[in-house]
Amino acid sequence: MHYKQRGIKMIGDIPVLVLMKKPIVVGGNISVYDVAKLMVKENIHSVLVLTHKLNYEKIEVATDRDIINKVLIKKLHPGKIKVEDISSDKLITISSNTTIDEALKIMSKHKTNELYIVDEEGKIIGLISDEDIIHITPEIISTLRELVDYLLKIINEVTNENIPKIKNNSQINYKKCKNIKKIVSFK
Repeated sequence: MHYKQRGIKMIGDIPVLVLMKKPIVVGGNISVYDVAKLMVKENIHSVLVLTHKLNYEKIEVATDRDIINKVLIKKLHPGKIKVEDISSDKLITISSNTTIDEALKIMSKHKTNELYIVDEEGKIIGLISDEDIIHITPEIISTLRELVDYLLKIINEVTNENIPKIKNNSQINYKKCKNIKKIVSFK
């Protein structure tokens, strides 16, 4: 019987909603230096940025990679650059019922460490990172170990019930054994 038919749910099948955390939102006029300090303090890799571009507000994302690639590598002063100048509108979003397995595949496909979780209206309600998933990896391994132990127990019980306990071949009535197609004897 399949594990899902028995009501056993694997960790990878759990929706990301269970692991999501609240994203940090900053104003676009904050310096890259202050955002980098915030990222280090909060141990995060990205922040949402409320920008004021072209006379309207927009939500973008700034990542630690953006800081490295767009500021540090170019030897720009992080205290003099606004975070909205390096942020991007390339937010990768998923729905709250996306499974952890699906989230990992999306992260891999888009080469990102974080995904933003949106509700039915498209409003950002949370965030999940690869680190959040890594933290539950021991639980995944433990669950798999329990499943394997359970399956081995069932296999052992079924095997022990169907194999007759005999001392020699003379005790077997081969005509009553429906599963034997051909008897091969090795001498």
